[in-house]
Amino acid sequence: MNDLADENPVLADEIMAIMATGNELDEQNKKEEAKTLYQKAWDLLPEPKLQWTPLSAWVTGSFFNLHFDEGNFETAKDWAQKTLDGRESDIDTGPLINVGMVYFELQEHSQAYKYFDDAYRFGKDRAFKERPKKYLKFYLEKRADQR
Repeated sequence: MNDLADENPVLADEIMAIMATGNELDEQNKKEEAKTLYQKAWDLLPEPKLQWTPLSAWVTGSFFNLHFDEGNFETAKDWAQKTLDGRESDIDTGPLINVGMVYFELQEHSQAYKYFDDAYRFGKDRAFKERPKKYLKFYLEKRADQR
């Protein structure tokens, strides 16, 4: 993983400014405008895009959140997977939970369980902190059923 701020600080600053504005627009429920800015930031990231943490994580995570919040779970799944593929640490459970949440909402419960289980092994209940309680409840119930 590389930090774009070290290799190209001007480009990194440009992407950060775009993302900050995009996040503000998303919070104002201006989803299409936010999506346009997220895409612009993504397009500016040099290839391979996922190597530029933390910027790539910011872009992919923002795309995930926007699509998930809109209920566009198939697209959210793609961005959640990108976030997972680009994570810097195997103990970062957030991307695992995100992928699990998407699979849960798509009614693909065996896949949801798999990602939730991976996250739980690292972070226990803490991995699900600040997430709707239904995800941890689902995981714990399915886990108990398998014993």
